[in-house]
Amino acid sequence: MAAVKRGGGKPLTTKAGTRLDPEVEKRLTDEAEAGFDPSPLTRRHAGRPSLSGRAGHSNRVDLRVDDETYEAIRRIADEDNRKISDVVRDAIRRFLEAN
Repeated sequence: MAAVKRGGGKPLTTKAGTRLDPEVEKRLTDEAEAGFDPSPLTRRHAGRPSLSGRAGHSNRVDLRVDDETYEAIRRIADEDNRKISDVVRDAIRRFLEAN
């Protein structure tokens, strides 16, 4: 069933902006009672795209750092308008290329 925005005294609308009048309500009710056919739906994959360039999940590395290191990373990320994970990924890549 379509999600409905509730807005004070305004007419109800679906997220797509369709006004929810009695005719639309009846159509949605009839569709729900007849059963739902998922075949026309398009599958959407949840989550972020893989960083490896191929389908599937990217490897994940969790690590802990001291406050000073974290603040330095956060400062660089803020200055460059980047995410902390992007800064860390770039630093690791540069380290590996240098060795």
